[in-house]
Amino acid sequence: MPARHYFMRLQIYLTKRLVGNPLLIFWGLLFMLFWAVMGAFVESAQLPPMKLAEESYTAGYAGVLVLLSFSSIGVVMTKSVTYQSGSIPYLLRYSRMKNVDYLSGLTIAGLLSSLVYSLSLIAIVDVLFSYHFGFQIPPADIALIVLSALLSGLFFTFFSLTLELVRIKFLGFNPATSQAVDFIPLILGYLFGFGALYLNLNDLVYLSPFSDVEYLVTEGYYGHKVPLNALGSYTSHASSTAFSPELGLLTLLAWIVVLSVVSLLFFNRIYYRNINEGSLV
Repeated sequence: MPARHYFMRLQIYLTKRLVGNPLLIFWGLLFMLFWAVMGAFVESAQLPPMKLAEESYTAGYAGVLVLLSFSSIGVVMTKSVTYQSGSIPYLLRYSRMKNVDYLSGLTIAGLLSSLVYSLSLIAIVDVLFSYHFGFQIPPADIALIVLSALLSGLFFTFFSLTLELVRIKFLGFNPATSQAVDFIPLILGYLFGFGALYLNLNDLVYLSPFSDVEYLVTEGYYGHKVPLNALGSYTSHASSTAFSPELGLLTLLAWIVVLSVVSLLFFNRIYYRNINEGSLV
């Protein structure tokens, strides 16, 4: 079988397994729909009847929902690598698959999943919040949203892969640590996601790739400068310090480079570890 054809089959397999994963559909899309309904029809009750406040509030919710969806993708990717880790060392040694084949396939799957889920959520936010507020609030800068989604897909791919490879090499599948490692992306996503929505993080935003993702998507949806204070606050536009998308993108790229190098180093040293360790008493 030609190497190119082999790679395409691997990429299609990994993409289908990730995009169509029932857990991801539930946590990354349907559960986000619940939060979108809550944000549009319940949490928005505190807003004053001001168009600017409603627009900035909508953009803030778009940012947090997309981030939480990406975090769900990270959890599913971590679990997927867990179940594939038993065969990967043998495939690398005895088949035509190279480490770059698997990593490239996983990266493409992460990128496509991030793009599909983020654009779906942007459409949901547009429909629900526009309906509730009584006027159209469409995303202003689709190009920035797409760019942010692609970079976020890279970040969560390498972040999840690094977590799983560290677990395989150092922690094993001990039940005490297994669930904790699996849900690290989701826990951090909720922590930083709602933290940025309700707290004034100021320059701390740039230190967290999770906050960078949220602010980038928010600015892409809003189309104006986003202040470095609580995204869900209707007074956000009065802040004198604005988020820099250029610095946010550079910070996110730095995280991607670091995590890709670390994950590649660990991946080249991956070895078989019995997943049934997690079921032993």
